[in-house]
Amino acid sequence: MTNWGRYALSALSGLLLFAAWPQQGFGPLVLIALIPWLFAVEGYWKSEAPPKYRLPFFFSTWLMFALFNGLTGWWISLAHWSGLLAVVFIAASVEALWMLLWTWVARQIGERRALWGFPFFWLMHEWVLDAWDMEWPWLKLGYAFADWPSWMQWYSMTGVYGGTLWIVAANVALFVFLRQWQKSRSWKGVAKPVLLMFAPVLLSLWMYAQYEEQGKAVEVVVVQPNIEPYNEKFEMPVTQQLQIFFDQALPLVRPQTRYLVGPETMIPSGLNEQKLQDEPLLRWVERFRNSLHDSLHVVIGINSLRIYDHPATASARPNREGTLWYDVYNTAIQLSEADSIPVYHKSKLVVGAEKMPFMEVLQPLLGELVLEFGGISGTNRTQSHREVFVEDGGRMKVAPVICWEAEFGDFVADYVREGAQLLFAITNDGWWGDSEGHRQHLHYARVRAIETRRAVARSANTGISAFINQRGDLLQTLGWEKRGALRETIYANTQKSLYVRYGDLLLRLAFLLVPLFVLYAISLKLRKVAPSKALLK
Repeated sequence: MTNWGRYALSALSGLLLFAAWPQQGFGPLVLIALIPWLFAVEGYWKSEAPPKYRLPFFFSTWLMFALFNGLTGWWISLAHWSGLLAVVFIAASVEALWMLLWTWVARQIGERRALWGFPFFWLMHEWVLDAWDMEWPWLKLGYAFADWPSWMQWYSMTGVYGGTLWIVAANVALFVFLRQWQKSRSWKGVAKPVLLMFAPVLLSLWMYAQYEEQGKAVEVVVVQPNIEPYNEKFEMPVTQQLQIFFDQALPLVRPQTRYLVGPETMIPSGLNEQKLQDEPLLRWVERFRNSLHDSLHVVIGINSLRIYDHPATASARPNREGTLWYDVYNTAIQLSEADSIPVYHKSKLVVGAEKMPFMEVLQPLLGELVLEFGGISGTNRTQSHREVFVEDGGRMKVAPVICWEAEFGDFVADYVREGAQLLFAITNDGWWGDSEGHRQHLHYARVRAIETRRAVARSANTGISAFINQRGDLLQTLGWEKRGALRETIYANTQKSLYVRYGDLLLRLAFLLVPLFVLYAISLKLRKVAPSKALLK
């Protein structure tokens, strides 16, 4: 096969991955999407391939990931063009380099062992994109079924990484069968890939039919103010924005309503955390809450500051006069009868919009200039632990999940490990316009609901506010550029799913197996042992 043929097959895999993605595509396509790429690059991992295989392999693989990332995440450019360039060139290059490592391992240990290990290498590459300072968690393969909740119920045991492992293993099994079929034209062995593809689906359908909502019924109201985020949000008086919030909430809040939820940065002006209870805007919200009923809890997002008389933290920036320093936070708060106001700081930050990546490395080189590259919100400060908001008397605990945080499964599970019985997802998806971005963001919240078996109340500044039950079903939605509110009774679960209890066990298995594969390959290379050339049978 020529390199051009390989590039065409790799591009086909990228297009199939895109065509499988919610909501523009058909999820089951992901179960065959990697097969063209595997056929394209199989010659590169065989021992007889020439040493110059590295560059064509890298480009073939980069092409697949670049098309997948770019076509699926094009909407990032609506916020800033640099984000799209980052996922197409930087993220796709990192992914291609990781697969190049797998190919080198395959050339040492032989094809049979390498294909067994490939799903775990894929898991590790998804984790790398999660864990480094330019996080890109958006395209885990397990998310391909984010709008197919009846196919994902077993994620409550494994998390979304379980979905990824299943999808990659199914692709590998079908690839091996098709290659054997090319030689023998025999259907012998087809049962294995078919069983691998559909057994998890049948399990999930059974779990979906059997599952019943757990916990105490709680009435919640979510508000969608629908305020344009680029100009109107910062030009409109905050009092007017709060009045919109009040006007939408008032008709729906009843004496039995336990929670009223508003979106991320509902109050965009920087409030002083050292004096929150004295802030006039919060006093106004408190008066509105009191006018409804005393037992109501209001959970909203704000921008907040902590002010110092010296550079107390690495992220602290000086004021114009250089007399004070301050940290910026993207914050959630809860207002209730309690005297104190609990605060949670968003801790998974959006690169470019809220933080400068690799700050520990760049700040010694660039000094204070690095803080100015954090984007609209500056380089924000975070907190190391997940905070849950406790209802007066400790009867109810809720998780204030802020925007981007909802893409990280084990991160959200940490809220539940801290006792959260409901997930309140507060976000501002207006940055991406009427694109697939805000719709995909909604469906990923359905994955979190299934993983944790926690109902989700989702308040977006605009598109899409929603209620999601513990099976991942959408109960109500309020779409793009619609101003309004929703009221729903959801169930506050106290039971922990297997995924919440044990976390990403499959990822930990990958942490064990991948280094072993690499070390084994290194040992064979040093000993100059020829790899097995036998094909899988």
